[in-house]
Amino acid sequence: MKDDFYQYQKEITIQNLVFETRRLEKEIKRFQEKAAKSKSILDFHDQLEKDFFSADSLENLIIKLINCLQIRPNIDFVSICLSKQYLETMVGPDLYEQYLDRIGVSTKLGYLSIIDESDLRKYLGHHDKTQFQKTPQGSHHILFPNHGDEVRSHALIPLILRSQMIGSLNIGSILVRHYYTTEEGPDLLDRLSAKLAIAIDNILSHKRQALQNEILDRDINSAAVLQKSLLPASSLQTESLEILTSFHPCQKLGGDFYDYMILSPSRLAVIVADVAGHGISAALIAAMLKVSLQMDNIGDLTPEDIVSKINRKFCQILKHNDYMTLCYGIIDTKDSVLNLVRAGHPYPILYRASLKDAVELRPSGPPVGIEMEASYENMEVRLHPGDMIFFYTDGLTDAISHKSQSFEINQLVSLWGEKSDADYLLEGFHSIIEGVIKEKELGDDTSLLIVKLK
Repeated sequence: MKDDFYQYQKEITIQNLVFETRRLEKEIKRFQEKAAKSKSILDFHDQLEKDFFSADSLENLIIKLINCLQIRPNIDFVSICLSKQYLETMVGPDLYEQYLDRIGVSTKLGYLSIIDESDLRKYLGHHDKTQFQKTPQGSHHILFPNHGDEVRSHALIPLILRSQMIGSLNIGSILVRHYYTTEEGPDLLDRLSAKLAIAIDNILSHKRQALQNEILDRDINSAAVLQKSLLPASSLQTESLEILTSFHPCQKLGGDFYDYMILSPSRLAVIVADVAGHGISAALIAAMLKVSLQMDNIGDLTPEDIVSKINRKFCQILKHNDYMTLCYGIIDTKDSVLNLVRAGHPYPILYRASLKDAVELRPSGPPVGIEMEASYENMEVRLHPGDMIFFYTDGLTDAISHKSQSFEINQLVSLWGEKSDADYLLEGFHSIIEGVIKEKELGDDTSLLIVKLK
């Protein structure tokens, strides 16, 4: 009897152990499945975040997000809602309407809404966490464009950046439960929304910079066209002389300036100037020089008086380390004389056709804009038929030096060869400049002006 009782107890114990083992096995399997599911969800989110951080536009980001989320169980609709105030801040209120489509925002495709921040807060409340409760009447048609009537359950995830609600990520389903209707769902979506807000902000920041650069480029192109319009025609032919010019700014805008002005039937004024530096500020100063020459009554003044007047004016205008160099000459074709003043500028070169030789013209004088009471020397040069006067800026000597490692006046003479021809000379220098441009960008603005006496 006693043995039977012990045998019975043993069988019950074994049976309980078997049941407990099976229960534990099922529990372990359930935990393993749950862990595997959690890992799958985390891996999915990791990949999803990498995908939308690699997007190059807001539209591509949203499409990647939708494509990834809608393959999850029971997620049928995905959309993003952005605050109009946030977009205006990122793009700029002046550009918002004009460039809305160009920043990758398309409300026509049914996955994006743009609304006032006050309306956004009305739909989401003042919460900064994921919400599963029902949204106010009519909001489905705002948060789920074109699909409002089909939504049965949804998650509204605020996009918070720098303590500001910039929008929301909206997930909807035609069923009462969906992929994120779980215990971990809200935390996963909050993590997703934090990364998504940063990705959206990065894209719009880059786009804003690109738009600003585009507008700046457009303005610079317009200014470059205007600057070229301030320059005279590239050539001039009269009975007594010929003028040829060339202008190559190292950027779209340059600080070089030249002009020639007919003072009388036998007198022609020539000016070549180079503003320190290059770019927008240098181009603006060069334009001011053009206006100054047009407004001042300089017809009866000597070259040294004209340059002194320019210097006094620009000493009052230029600031800090700004200055300009220039050469100003008046050619009298009746008396065959050049009166020349130089203000810190590279020496003009006179080519004597009869001698097939060239000399530098070296009147003294400091750059314009440095010393109010600076004095300038006038140099008078006798001219002969066939002579050529070569005015240039130091960007040209830099280009020649780049090609030959040095710059000497004999190199200029060699360009003439056996031809005393201004077109031939100009073509030679264009060839040098084009060679430099092919190898690298010009280091400075390059201008030249050639005057040939007939």
